[in-house]
Amino acid sequence: MVTDRGSGVGDRNLAVSLSRPRDPQTIWLVVALLVAAAGLRLWRVDQPPAQYFDEIYYARTAQEYLTGAPIYEWTHPPLSKLLIAAGVRVFGLTPRGWRVAPALFGVLLIAALYLLGCWVFDNPRKGVLLAFVGTIEPFFLVESRIAKPEIFLVGFAVAAYAFWWAALRSGRLRWLYLAGLCAGGAAATKWTGAATTAVLVFATILAWRRGAMRVRPGHAAAALLLLPLVVYAASYAPHLARGETLGDVLRLHRNMYGYHSTLQATHPYTSAWWTWPLLLRPMWYHYEATGGTMTGVFAVGNPLLWWAAIPAIALVAWRGWTHRRLEDVFVAAGFGLTYLPYAVIGRLLFVYHMLPALPFAYLALLSLADAAAARTGLRWVTAYLVVAALVFVYYLPVLTAYPVPAHWLRWWIWIRSWV
Repeated sequence: MVTDRGSGVGDRNLAVSLSRPRDPQTIWLVVALLVAAAGLRLWRVDQPPAQYFDEIYYARTAQEYLTGAPIYEWTHPPLSKLLIAAGVRVFGLTPRGWRVAPALFGVLLIAALYLLGCWVFDNPRKGVLLAFVGTIEPFFLVESRIAKPEIFLVGFAVAAYAFWWAALRSGRLRWLYLAGLCAGGAAATKWTGAATTAVLVFATILAWRRGAMRVRPGHAAAALLLLPLVVYAASYAPHLARGETLGDVLRLHRNMYGYHSTLQATHPYTSAWWTWPLLLRPMWYHYEATGGTMTGVFAVGNPLLWWAAIPAIALVAWRGWTHRRLEDVFVAAGFGLTYLPYAVIGRLLFVYHMLPALPFAYLALLSLADAAAARTGLRWVTAYLVVAALVFVYYLPVLTAYPVPAHWLRWWIWIRSWV
């Protein structure tokens, strides 16, 4: 439970101590995953050598925040562009400059997934497995190598969920405030990041009702409602520093809402929300073929992980409904709150809008793996993860814009709609 003095005792189902790696093997596995993630994200990060896909908006706007020029991309909150601007300040307006911040956040995402797995399941080995699954997820790698908001959004959200579980497991109130801080970062990246706060509030109410978390409503409201609003408001401080007034910022928000609520544009890679878990329409962010050689950046999920996540979510939702375990209800509700709202959003949608729901899908996948291991033995689960890792390696050339013979393209197209 969480107490106002920062300590407490949980019930038998919720261990009070945080799951820290106590054996060298776990520590080295985590280090190896972080090193691998960093290498994959920073290796040839300057390729493609020019802006591609939405970088034409975000890299330019990051530079404009630094120079004081009029802001070009205003349809999303500023935080991702400010973080990209930090890299541009260090390395200049170069591919490395506008991609280094997403790359570093991609590494932090793997660390956050480790902590989330540790604290949801109260088991460091489960944390390693969740971090491993995140490492072999192609979409996370692609979004870590492009100047777009998605990797910041997912990174802040996963950190928020991990810190909330740390608060529940350890009984320390400060973790709850860290969760609210990160939830504010998610909302200050994209408005859809507000779903992070919704998940935390829902989980807190559920834990309250079960007696697993005891915290005064004032602390909960300050940590999970007020603090995210403060972080969101603070992200607009650079606008005020540029001489804009509060009235200008409010008008900007009206324009943002008008833009998203009336957007009628078309795009060849738009896709309906229900097609995303099936991977019916992934996206080519970049493709170029010259002289028989191609480079590509294919924003696609790992099919073995995404397709298995569908029965995994169904299993966890059923188990949460019948057994009411807090972990299962958290995963099922979190997935629903971050994914299902797109069923009623009428604007242009893309498969990358699925990314904030992926951590819940992968938590469910670990639960499914546990059930499968109990029935068929651990070796089959291990074999599945090994094959999923090989699929990730198989796709690496078209995740990192590595030059390959152009006729190889057909080997990466598993479904006709993937082109």
